Amino acid sequence: MTPVATAAAPVPVSAVAGFIGTPVAQCLFAPSAFHETDMANAAIKPTLLRILAAQPDIPASIDDPIACIKAGGAEQDRPLQSAPARETRMRLNAFMLLLALVLAGYGQRADAQDQSKTVDVDPGSLSVRTIPLIVGVGVHFGIGGEYGYSLPKTAELLNQLKLDSFRDDLPWSSFVASEPGELGREPAKLFNFMRGTGARPTLVIGHPNPAFPGGNPPLTAEGRAGFRDFAVAAVRATYKADPIYEVWNEWNMNAVTGKPFLVGRGDGSDPRSAVNYAPLASETVGEISKYFPKATVLVGAVGMDNGWKWTQAIAEMGALKGASGLSVHIYNHCERSIADRTAQEAIDRLYDLQKMMRPMNEGRDLPIYVTELGWPTIPKQCPISQQTAADNIAQFLLWSAATPWLKGAWIYEMKDQGTNPNGMEDNFGLYDYNYAPKIAACAAAKAVQIIKRSKSFRLERPFKDLFLLQVSTESGVKLVAWTSRETVKATLSLPADRTFKASKLCGDGEVAGQDVSIGPTPVVIDVTGTPAVSLRARLAQ
Repeated sequence: MTPVATAAAPVPVSAVAGFIGTPVAQCLFAPSAFHETDMANAAIKPTLLRILAAQPDIPASIDDPIACIKAGGAEQDRPLQSAPARETRMRLNAFMLLLALVLAGYGQRADAQDQSKTVDVDPGSLSVRTIPLIVGVGVHFGIGGEYGYSLPKTAELLNQLKLDSFRDDLPWSSFVASEPGELGREPAKLFNFMRGTGARPTLVIGHPNPAFPGGNPPLTAEGRAGFRDFAVAAVRATYKADPIYEVWNEWNMNAVTGKPFLVGRGDGSDPRSAVNYAPLASETVGEISKYFPKATVLVGAVGMDNGWKWTQAIAEMGALKGASGLSVHIYNHCERSIADRTAQEAIDRLYDLQKMMRPMNEGRDLPIYVTELGWPTIPKQCPISQQTAADNIAQFLLWSAATPWLKGAWIYEMKDQGTNPNGMEDNFGLYDYNYAPKIAACAAAKAVQIIKRSKSFRLERPFKDLFLLQVSTESGVKLVAWTSRETVKATLSLPADRTFKASKLCGDGEVAGQDVSIGPTPVVIDVTGTPAVSLRARLAQ
């Protein structure tokens, strides 16, 4: 990617013209005062001198700008009083710095209106992803029997969407094993679903067990020992299905309920704290590994964790030792700023997490699994449209495919849990409660189709809000482009002697030409047969 050299945006005279003619400006910008200041931002000085040279009303000499301002301006017959030079200089410096920042802001805004860079499309620059991304979805057969999930319909949709995995709960309190080598008996709906689909299970081994001493939740040595025994038995009863296992679900949010959100790592008096989860995780991983050393076991299943402080703490306490990776949940649908209710915010947060984890993993990338991600489609409280949810899900999956350390992504969830149109938890589904598809169902299916047909990837971000993903498929090279949100628009342009075909994800038909408009719905651009070429990317906000 090569930046295009562009001239710096000029400081607009209109930004200061109104101020220049005021008495305060006459006092401050008299050349004698102006030249004497020790300006913190010297870069702005030539620009201001050039503007001031064209202002005939600025007096030639002001001995004391501060006194001049107090007196109401620079009139030729007004006597000017002296103030201590140091005070004058300090105050004037502060003002000049403030003015410099204001003018710099104008320049940045002017520049932001016409940002452009070149991006090289080169089939030879793509990287092969050796281990394919796991794409999955959450379902509810282990718990939540009232959510209206149908075994045959859910299995059918898993197949239609070409998803690799489903995620569900295997609760400690309801688990009942079966004959050796056979799937368990309880929860029956879960095990029946496992028998009815070829998708790989991702099983949450968790939930309190009030019937076991110290098991509600397992904080004591006795409670943790009981949980370890359950975990090994659960793996033994499901191992032939090759599941991915998670130790608990959002411990930092629901090891106990009825408390305010836990902020940071917590302390030992709070059951949800990092110091209470870390030994449970490390001991459980170790016990499973004794009997099933090849099992894929994840720790974390981290819920809301601003700044990843709780996650960092469990890693520092050894929770990841021996684990296959760290699992986290990504939600931002109720962020204060609508601009942060996006896949981009989730992506950047994961970059921050990886940066934090890398030093604790001997400088290597840590395998991260996002086992829940989603946006509820509700009109009130934290409004998200169906189209926005669909765009976010597709964007996140496409980014994940091009990010080798992101091992898997599970959409939450397959279908709505309820029928209340304003209920937050009722409306996360790709489908509604009765399995009618939302826009996100198509978006997820198309994104998965692109991912599964692609062998190599290259992701670039010419700008923070513009993503360009090159993929190599059996039918040729494709470019998938999107912006972070509806208010951000971009244009991609080919050289005059080239054209391409482009179509929106789930859109109707193709468009051909040299320019293509880009928004939050990913656009697939066919560059098959095009050798290395430079595209011009322009961003306008």
